[in-house]
Formats: sequence, structure tokens, C-alpha cells
Amino acid sequence: MQSTDLEEITAALWEQAFHGCTQVKCPLGQVMAIRRRKGHFLALLRGRGRWYPVEAVTIERPRLCPTGACVVNAPKPRPILPSNRHTCPEC
Repeated sequence: MQSTDLEEITAALWEQAFHGCTQVKCPLGQVMAIRRRKGHFLALLRGRGRWYPVEAVTIERPRLCPTGACVVNAPKPRPILPSNRHTCPEC
């Protein structure tokens, strides 16, 4: 999937670094780091020593993590509603 969300990209880069099941790429190669400067994305690519401007990056995740370390496409937790809170007066 294509992404321009900096938080999503940095989370995918963390998964790429520590789990290895996620790939973060751009048309020039594999992305190792990303930053935003003056409203533009700059990507540090594998094997290259400078930052390159990119429009968006592609994040590739498998349906199931081969190592079992990641929870890929996990459902989001339910929000705590006022009716679900513990209201015991003894506590």
C-alpha cells in the first residue's frame, strides 16, 4: 500500500528493522529512514549516503508474519465507554 503518513511509515520501518517481515520501498530502492523537511519527504535509501526526495513510499506486509512476532492486521481494541467502567464505591 502507498503511504504518506509519517507515523505509519516510521512504524513500518521499525517492523522492517526488528521483525523483517515488512518491506518499506520507494521507486529508487529500499527505505531505511524517512523524514519531513519543508513539507517534503526525504528518504535514506539502503546502500546510499544521502537523502532523496520521494512523494510516497510503498509498505508491503505479509498476511501472516513468518516469524509469528508481529500481529499483522489485528483488530483495534474497543474504547472504554462510561458504562463499561468499574464504579465500585468500596475501591
